[in-house]
Amino acid sequence: MLLSRTYKGIIWTNHALTRLKDRKISQHMAYKTIALPDSKKKGKKNGSYEFTRAEGDHKITVVAKRTDKNHWLIVSSWIDPPLKGSIDLRGKNEFILFKIFRDLIKSIFR
Repeated sequence: MLLSRTYKGIIWTNHALTRLKDRKISQHMAYKTIALPDSKKKGKKNGSYEFTRAEGDHKITVVAKRTDKNHWLIVSSWIDPPLKGSIDLRGKNEFILFKIFRDLIKSIFR
């Protein structure tokens, strides 16, 4: 997946680019989310905004804020439900396996 620090006039942090790669979201899909959002709201951090867009059965969220020069800076993004092979899906599966293993150990040592 080829990613660029500037894409279609928008600046992307290293963190945002890593998240795109880890979550298997194309930079173009994230760009479409900020350019043509279904919704936009104030974000949790000071001065940030959360843009959301439906893509098929998935909802993409992009967090961005304005720079001092009034350019958009993409901070992070995610997709729900996670895409197959993404870090978020692996994390959920690993957590489920951990819970099963923990419960098994508890039942053995009761």
